[in-house]
Amino acid sequence: MKQTKKFAAALCAAVMSLGALGLPASAGEGGKSIAEMLKGMTLEQKIEQMIMITVRTWSENNDGNYKNVASLTEEHMEFIKNHNFAGVCLFAPNVQNVDQTIALTTEIQQAALDSECGIPMLISADQEGGNIYRLGTGTPTCGNMALGASRDPELAYENAKVIGSEISSLGINTDLAPVVDVNNNPANPVINIRSFGSDPELVSTMAAGYIKGLQSEGVVTACKHFPGHGDTGTDSHTGLPLVDKSLEELKKLELYPYTAAIEAGTDMIMTAHIQFPQIEKDTYTSVSDGEKVTIPATLSDDVITGVLRNELKYDGVVITDSMIMAAIKNNFSLVDSAVLAINADVDIILEPFAVQSSADMAKMEQYIKDVAEQVREGNISEEEIDDSVMRILKMKQNRGILDYTAPDAGNAHKTVGSAEHRETALKAAEKAVTLIKNDEDVLPLDMGENGKAAFFYPYDNVKPTMDFALDRLKKEGTVAEGVTYEGFCLQDHTAEDFEENVKNSDVVIIAFEMYRAANIDSTNTRGWQAVFADDMIKLAHKHGKKVIFISANIPYDAARFTDADAILAAYNADGMPQLPVDGEENPAYGVNYPAALITVFGGNSPTGKLPVDVYALDENTQYTDEILFPFGYGLNYKAEEPDDSQPDSGPDSESESEPDSAPDSEPESESESEPDSSSESESDSEPDSTSDSEPEKEKAPPKEDSSDKSDNPKTGTAAGAAVIAAAAVLGTILVKKRS
Repeated sequence: MKQTKKFAAALCAAVMSLGALGLPASAGEGGKSIAEMLKGMTLEQKIEQMIMITVRTWSENNDGNYKNVASLTEEHMEFIKNHNFAGVCLFAPNVQNVDQTIALTTEIQQAALDSECGIPMLISADQEGGNIYRLGTGTPTCGNMALGASRDPELAYENAKVIGSEISSLGINTDLAPVVDVNNNPANPVINIRSFGSDPELVSTMAAGYIKGLQSEGVVTACKHFPGHGDTGTDSHTGLPLVDKSLEELKKLELYPYTAAIEAGTDMIMTAHIQFPQIEKDTYTSVSDGEKVTIPATLSDDVITGVLRNELKYDGVVITDSMIMAAIKNNFSLVDSAVLAINADVDIILEPFAVQSSADMAKMEQYIKDVAEQVREGNISEEEIDDSVMRILKMKQNRGILDYTAPDAGNAHKTVGSAEHRETALKAAEKAVTLIKNDEDVLPLDMGENGKAAFFYPYDNVKPTMDFALDRLKKEGTVAEGVTYEGFCLQDHTAEDFEENVKNSDVVIIAFEMYRAANIDSTNTRGWQAVFADDMIKLAHKHGKKVIFISANIPYDAARFTDADAILAAYNADGMPQLPVDGEENPAYGVNYPAALITVFGGNSPTGKLPVDVYALDENTQYTDEILFPFGYGLNYKAEEPDDSQPDSGPDSESESEPDSAPDSEPESESESEPDSSSESESDSEPDSTSDSEPEKEKAPPKEDSSDKSDNPKTGTAAGAAVIAAAAVLGTILVKKRS
């Protein structure tokens, strides 16, 4: 290992020199055409070109003691050299900082170039933005639902361009993004704020801008999760979801954004591990329990060939979601899943299993042999294999991947997490902030010369966001120097613990992070935030203090806390590990919290509009059919001109600025999961043990039932849909103008 580290350090230095000169790290295929490349491959090498591996962790002695991979081991180098893999998917442990990441991506490409086929790899990551990001010191941006709330496809373009420029500067040439799922199910446990919203036209418009933004930086795009993961109540990382819809129903909603993505020129489409029994009739006997399951979209010829290829006329690369997710791993054998996927017309199998030891490398050798044997036995057509490899090579050629040049460390240091990028991300987050309620025009806060706020938040990494916001506002002169706050992490506390602090403050601000329905159910063990918020609102009102409620993550909690005097939605709850220091390589941090707090104190005027319907709740904290805050709803501050795009229907007004406060109904809801709110939160190619359960920073919850919940409790069209249709048309015009 010591020799490996020395080699990595030497390689890093060499790469920086080569990158500074703009020289390739190694000779490529010597000008061969892609047809010649394909012709020169053995069957096994073709199959390898259809596999994307991961190098997230490594057990040196095959003893189950796994360590994060920041640089390749000698075994990794030989493994890549001896194969012809399509690519590798990186995770947060692989991309900790600029120099380390450049060294790693260069090691990977050099090993690929030194292989017999010598074809550079797709180096990918789930850098979606918002709560799903990988770069340790990059710019996460505000996330898709925030962009949807902004209604500005130009922001989607700019934010994706930021992401594309950062990852490409590090040698990551592929982004497994954007998510184009239509999140029309408030109980969705895995998509929620990763979606642009619940309206297919809005999702289509924003996705088109996002695709163009990534591609403007030469980055391969992968729209996901086909044919749609927005209407599920089960997370495919932990179970096998089912969506019982006809093709005609899918065309009106789920498939709509894919048509737009194909027209926008997406490079890849990622599949979903979801059953669609009205489309695919074939079943498979689960290897776990012997029960029959409908073959999911990833493995379905009726879905991939029938719908994606034939109906939507897509001839680009199709990549699976990670095959180690429970939906596949727990139900299908390794070889059968490969046979089904390839015969369905899938091109790249993402992570058939995790390669974390030399034993796993041997397992991969056998896997390749077994798939090749299936071809020789006639169970897979070699013509199908050739078509897939040609698509992959053509895509690599079109994106310049075959002409590999080592990344320039100097450029990367100027690009990744730059002040300009983080300012772009913050401004986008500010434009997304949605004012949902503003009784008596309590916002923006007027703190005078020496006002004091009491700020309550669920996790310690939220506190620096207030420091960041107030420091910025004081420098701008928006807030007086004498304005202060007391910050309190509410974990393991009751509201009564802070009664004196509330009495000595002028206003109470509560930050709430909803990841699943249980978080807003005060009778559930996961509902500790809700218990505190309920009690704090009552306590503050008892002492005559106004309460500002920040819906920091999933906005459906706005219906639960309507007793607050003001409610704002921010759409991503990532905090700050520390305050950023100018001129240094800072850890990645969320921009939505600062944007919301800046808005609270008057440094930003809210213009965001809800990108989803927020449903009223019953006495059991379950969604009802009543839309409390409709899609397109959002208020402005009193001194501003009324927003003509405000939907006609919605809560009655008590504010002079616009219709604003919600009916005094009992707050309730039912969403159902919790993406990790650290940077490692969720990945489509991430092992299910760390993907979308609870935030690591939250108290350990009891195990949940992962049984399928395919019914969407809400399928009605939102009031005010005509408003959003107009917004989508405007967005389409903007995208066309930019293109």
